[in-house]
Amino acid sequence: MQTVFEYLDTCSVGRLFLLFLLENIVIALTAVTIGFSLDGLLMKMKQVITKEEIYWACSTAFFNTLVTLAGYKLFQQGIIIFHLEFALWKILIDFVVLILAMDFLMYIFHWAIHKLSIIYKYHDLHHRYNTPTALSLFVLHPMEVIGFGSLWLCLLAIGGFSIYAVMLYLVFNVAMGIIGHLRKEIIPAVMKEHFIFQWLANTGFHVDHHQHETSNFGFYTKFWDRIFGTLK
Repeated sequence: MQTVFEYLDTCSVGRLFLLFLLENIVIALTAVTIGFSLDGLLMKMKQVITKEEIYWACSTAFFNTLVTLAGYKLFQQGIIIFHLEFALWKILIDFVVLILAMDFLMYIFHWAIHKLSIIYKYHDLHHRYNTPTALSLFVLHPMEVIGFGSLWLCLLAIGGFSIYAVMLYLVFNVAMGIIGHLRKEIIPAVMKEHFIFQWLANTGFHVDHHQHETSNFGFYTKFWDRIFGTLK
């Protein structure tokens, strides 16, 4: 990992932008491919995907790249600190902290978006899809991308996290995004009543939010919705 950072330090801003743009494009394409495969829609993508969705997904990749670039520059300035040593206990603790912290921050941000009409007009773009797909995950207004990205960068700046925990969290974040934007539930019906899934977000949880916008604001868990009475 040290070698990767040493290489990035030699790159110009333009090259960094292109590298991070490629990274975000690969993430988006991988997420869409996995999501459409799970939905059984991979061979029907041309019938399901619209040009508008492709446009906004490209926009999201662009603005996510700006967030990534800003994060790296903050890292270079010492404002964001990453621990590069591979310590399993540190990775696991940081991973859990990142999930819990971002779950809370995004719940509050998501709830506020729906309650404040002045900013809901940006989020309304995402809610045009009552039956979302994995591509809908990336249909976001630039203001929303910057908003969520700013929350993420502020959290990283609060304390030093293991770079491996950060990478693991980013994979987890995309995976939960895919799960929340499927057209069919991947959790077997017999398991949906299990205690764990009474607290973890699943496909139906987020799809319900797309259809009933006054509830289910959480991203990874149902914890905050239970606490604040917004669980459907």
